[in-house]
Amino acid sequence: MTVSAILAALIWSHYFPHHSALPEKTARQWHAWLLDNFNAGHNRQGVLAWGVGVLAPALGLAFLSSVLRDALPALGWAFEVLALYFCLGFRAASFQAASVSRALLDGDAARARHTLQQWRPGVPPCGESGGISRITVEETLKLSLSALLGVLFWYFLLGVAGAVAYRLAYLCRDLWHGEVEFDYFAMRARRVLDWLPARAAAFSFAIVGNFQDALESWRGQAHAWGDENEGILLAAGAGALGVQLGGNIAISGGELLRPALGAEEPASADNIEGAIALAWRAAMLWLAVAGLLWLGSL
Repeated sequence: MTVSAILAALIWSHYFPHHSALPEKTARQWHAWLLDNFNAGHNRQGVLAWGVGVLAPALGLAFLSSVLRDALPALGWAFEVLALYFCLGFRAASFQAASVSRALLDGDAARARHTLQQWRPGVPPCGESGGISRITVEETLKLSLSALLGVLFWYFLLGVAGAVAYRLAYLCRDLWHGEVEFDYFAMRARRVLDWLPARAAAFSFAIVGNFQDALESWRGQAHAWGDENEGILLAAGAGALGVQLGGNIAISGGELLRPALGAEEPASADNIEGAIALAWRAAMLWLAVAGLLWLGSL
């Protein structure tokens, strides 16, 4: 793990956020093949497929990185930057979130809703601008973990193998979701891999945002959310931003009931940009700490 590789990957993703879809497409095809050929309706097949679809590629790329680094350090460093670049996806996601924000600021709720649905197809089909703002902030905070902070966390701990395994674990979860028994291990592995990064990200949100409100929301509200890791992340993020997330949302034909997280101030279009900035401040905090640790080791 090198701080310079992270900085290079982040700078690269800043100027070229929309990278080639080929690596992710290849991974999805591989996971789809595993689903078709390993799924016999039992948990053990899911464990085996997860090992082949996640651990094997991660360890293989880590081995290749090590070989390249031993042969020529600069080449190994460049390979790590390339791997991180394809694992990081928050910069591109932030553009989509900002597009929703701009549509809301222009008073065009229909365009904002369409942009949000195109970007995150599984979100509740909310029609009013307040609900759209809330959901967009929530999705931005979730992606700050899965496409930025979680990748950095596991790269800090395990290098290329950690970052690649983390991203592939999310792809497995998304593709195998709903497959009875077969998806059990993939879902559980994703929760385990998110356990530490979600808490580290939540605490970082508190440090770079409203510290007291973030911790109070974390302690008092996160348990009410269905997914523990997600609840901690959203509660701390809502408190750090000083807004309310979660809560009931009016949808066509009724109302979606959800626990309220954070403060009482309703989320607005401006808070979408605030959530993007909060995620980047947390990432910069992690890089600063990693840089200090590196300097201390010299």
